Amino acid sequence: MARFFKRRWSRWAVCWLLLCQLQALNIIDRVFWGAWLGKTGDTFTTFLSSSQIIISIVLFLTGLRRYPALQRSGLLSLSLAGFLLCSAAWSVDTAATIRGGIQYFFFVLGMIGAAKNLEGDDFMDLLTSVCFLSAVACLILLFIAPAYVIGEQTGEFRGVFSQKNMLGQAMAVGALACLHSIRVRKRSRLSGMLTFLTITFVAVRSESTTSSLVILLFLVLGAVMPLLQRGKAARTLGVVLLTVLLLVGPIVAIGTNSLFELVGKDATLTGRTEIWGYAIPYIYQRPLLGWGYGAFWSTENPAAWEIANTIHWYAPEAHNGLLEILLGSGLVGAVWFIYLWARAFRLSLRCIRLEGAMAITCFSICAGILLEGVSEQVLLYVGGLSGVFFISGFYCEQAVTRARRRPAITLENLALPKAAAARPT
Repeated sequence: MARFFKRRWSRWAVCWLLLCQLQALNIIDRVFWGAWLGKTGDTFTTFLSSSQIIISIVLFLTGLRRYPALQRSGLLSLSLAGFLLCSAAWSVDTAATIRGGIQYFFFVLGMIGAAKNLEGDDFMDLLTSVCFLSAVACLILLFIAPAYVIGEQTGEFRGVFSQKNMLGQAMAVGALACLHSIRVRKRSRLSGMLTFLTITFVAVRSESTTSSLVILLFLVLGAVMPLLQRGKAARTLGVVLLTVLLLVGPIVAIGTNSLFELVGKDATLTGRTEIWGYAIPYIYQRPLLGWGYGAFWSTENPAAWEIANTIHWYAPEAHNGLLEILLGSGLVGAVWFIYLWARAFRLSLRCIRLEGAMAITCFSICAGILLEGVSEQVLLYVGGLSGVFFISGFYCEQAVTRARRRPAITLENLALPKAAAARPT
């Protein structure tokens, strides 16, 4: 009974972390405290941040009691978070970097604690439920109180989230988690498909084209990747299909205009490519360490205002994953993130025969980050994509480590029990 309550507490704790990290509780802050450019925080956001720190520490310490060893992925991720926090020493907005760096450090710590307290399938099922309930809340509010879920100035459907891009990313990871739960039979086919369709409908309704394409990518990879677990012929077919899929990227890049016309967007990604041109020169000004974590687009930075005055609107980010990382943490941070991505990608391939469902999820999130990173920030800040990226890598490394420590079955090992039984007492 004590074990049951302990496990239930862990699930509720992880559930709260997911709600905060996905920013699904933003509507409470928006309705009661309001939102404006340069807003730093209020009573509610302070409470959310404090609760995340406390829960992350408790989950981490509880997990260490079960699995004392901290794996290499965890050490590398915590070291990266520590580096981002240390960037306050050269940041153009020290306060913003410290706030963001502390949040990111405990975000990684919480993901390590979640991986040590919950099984991978249980975590993905919990993530599915959180995203599904968030999607349902968005739809309910759209009908009974549309003013709360529609942007006042932009008219975009943002639901209970801060903006439509956050809504799209949350629905994308929800769709991935739902596909994972269907693969491991944690949900029936019917309920799983209904959940997936609801989440996908909300993503499409948000008009976040990138997130919709990411969900489509997850579907395709979910159909192709299982071929790698089968016989030689099926595995060869899977490798061929994956290779073809990777070759689609350059072809799409060549025919960018036609693609965006197809999905109803302009070739500048709604002005995003314009921001890239203005942001790149500032990367060259501080190429090695960047401008400080989460500091470049701060209202305290004159460079951000120069870009805003030029393009006639205030951009909160570079709208490109690599450019955002280079601005915030420089070449050092970019190499660190790329190494973690490549390592997770490699672990997913090594894990395909050990934990097939989690390996597919890890591979899919790595591919999704590449696609999402074309027009949105990825990995650098707390969010759904970052959370699934870190924790799926942790789970894959756990599976690989268990397989490495498992004793090999040899003739000598099989003979030992018989010899022991035959030995006279």
